[in-house]
Amino acid sequence: MTGNIRFALIGAGRMGKRWASVLSKCDAVSLATIATRDIETILNDKTIDAVLIATPHSYLSPITSAALKAGKHVLCEKPGAIKSVEIKKNSALARKKRLTYMIGYNHRFHDAFIRARQLYEKGYIGKLTFIRARYGFGGRIGYDREWRFNKAISGGGHLIDQGVHMIDLTLSFMGKVTGVRGFISDTFWKPGVEDNAFVLLQGKNRALTSIHVSLTQWKPIHNFEMYGAKGYISIEGLGQKYGGGETLVIGKRADDFTSQVKEKVIVCNSIADDSLALELAEFVSSIREGRPTIPSPSDAYETLKIVEKIYRMNKL
Repeated sequence: MTGNIRFALIGAGRMGKRWASVLSKCDAVSLATIATRDIETILNDKTIDAVLIATPHSYLSPITSAALKAGKHVLCEKPGAIKSVEIKKNSALARKKRLTYMIGYNHRFHDAFIRARQLYEKGYIGKLTFIRARYGFGGRIGYDREWRFNKAISGGGHLIDQGVHMIDLTLSFMGKVTGVRGFISDTFWKPGVEDNAFVLLQGKNRALTSIHVSLTQWKPIHNFEMYGAKGYISIEGLGQKYGGGETLVIGKRADDFTSQVKEKVIVCNSIADDSLALELAEFVSSIREGRPTIPSPSDAYETLKIVEKIYRMNKL
């Protein structure tokens, strides 16, 4: 495909507004329209090449399916669906129609995570031994009355909302998971879906991951640590959403195990919406090059399968 890719944005909430700004600034695309209700007209519009879907969770998969059937490329917000089987069906549909289908996990495109991946793939920390991740918000007045606490719309609580980011990031470094354990609770908001979740994962190389996601953190936190045989990488903050800071800390283990660890702190790009711009660039490139996206829908499928397994283990 040559020339600008004409986009329709479906959804005008918080993420929709962020995406509208990013789309309007990208030279490779043009934002043709924004819709919240009447999407049939958009899907029947032959001049629209791609659809970006930023709606509550339960609408993501049905709109994706309709858009693919209408011959549109689809960039869909995470988690892509409220059931993993829906992602599998849409992936098959996209392949059949020869269309690009991407589920957007924009945390992968934050500056600190891009740098961390480069260091990790170069073997800086050696063989991975464990990952420790924490991601928490404090909520706001009336939070328990928002759609995220309506299970029919959200599919669950904080685990399927923000927890999926941490699971996706873990899988992107650790690879295939062989063991899953987890607990969820509604300790404060009492909406019938979890406001806290603890997740334990084990990889095929026996590396371990612990994840805690919370809506009772009060002071927002985002921390992702990876430890290996040679050293460690730690990501602190997530740009402007967390006080404006995003840093990458890299440490090298002393060969004699007793000397002081050599540590370096790198200040990263703190403009959170730049991660969306890079995600969009990946989507556009995959369309033009006719290749799978990174991350792929199968990555999102594996992430949602883990969420489903934890939900089956727990009942609120």
